Amino acid sequence: MLLIERLKHYCRINPLISITQSPVLPARGDFDAAVLPASLMLDSIFPRSETINRFGAAGCSLICFGSAELLPGCFLAGCDEYLKEPWSPEELEWRVRKLRRQTEAAFHFSWGSIAIRSLELSSPAGSSSLCAQEQSILRLLAANAGEAVSREALFYGIWGRPAAGASRAVDMHIASLRRKLRELFPESGDCIRSIRGVGYLIVK
Repeated sequence: MLLIERLKHYCRINPLISITQSPVLPARGDFDAAVLPASLMLDSIFPRSETINRFGAAGCSLICFGSAELLPGCFLAGCDEYLKEPWSPEELEWRVRKLRRQTEAAFHFSWGSIAIRSLELSSPAGSSSLCAQEQSILRLLAANAGEAVSREALFYGIWGRPAAGASRAVDMHIASLRRKLRELFPESGDCIRSIRGVGYLIVK
């Protein structure tokens, strides 16, 4: 309760920041980040994947807060930033500013142009929402267009650690990305190609 009051006071004196405690997400683009307690994010009863997809669909980043011990689990679960307790409203503001700078990128290919803002993939043909993992994979592939990126590098780029065993997580997210890109660019063909024994590349 004390933290909420401090945040409300900070919002009153800082016109760049606003806060709502509504459990209903605003429309896409109405806010930059949602802040969620780490304990709630990691609760096995809480629909974690649904939460990440809901925030992604709303076009915002997900920031968790809690003890240092819960940090790894929250990043593995898909949060974009983490605030270790104790934290201040000022720290939250600068974390949001950092995410805003990181979340905008544009890429141009022979088959079309795409832009990534927060968790939204957009093009002249329309837009599609991305989950946090899809965004990380697409950014890595686009930044290395025409070059094969290993599954290990893609997995590490998402979860910050090597893959444990024969994980198919990367392949599942690649399949989803292919579907979304085909919907936006029907003539692009297989713009994300599988490189046997290596990983994937996105066609320049």
